[in-house]
Amino acid sequence: MIVPFGISAAFGPGSDKELNADSLKILLEALIALDIAYLRTMARKGKTISHLYDSGVVYGRTQSWDTIPDLYLKGFGDCKSLTAAFCAQARLRGLYCEPTFRWVVRPKDNGLDFHILVRTDGTMTLDGHRLELYHDPSKLLGMTDDAPQTLY
Repeated sequence: MIVPFGISAAFGPGSDKELNADSLKILLEALIALDIAYLRTMARKGKTISHLYDSGVVYGRTQSWDTIPDLYLKGFGDCKSLTAAFCAQARLRGLYCEPTFRWVVRPKDNGLDFHILVRTDGTMTLDGHRLELYHDPSKLLGMTDDAPQTLY
């Protein structure tokens, strides 16, 4: 099912930065919650879902906000879906993480471009390696260094 949201007051040229931040955080938390519900359902059914980094998914720009089953089926996703999948899997293991983002104003039309990544508590490890405070699933899965760098 596809559920479109009309959020015309946010994310456009001249939109309020606080409204943009609040809206993006709400949408990301909803996507994470959907991923957690899916992972719990699969676990209840005895099915194992591979970790994002073992799934074969790579970074690729999309317009959709994909839950884990759609992301894995598609084989690629961008920062919003990758970060949500990572956060859901980490939270189910009892680890602290939250989505955060960077943004930049496009000079051509004054629109905003966002890049979403994971904020950890600095103690999270993955495969025996400590993750940085700001962990970027998109970079690990093939994104180049053209993402916004301004933290909001």
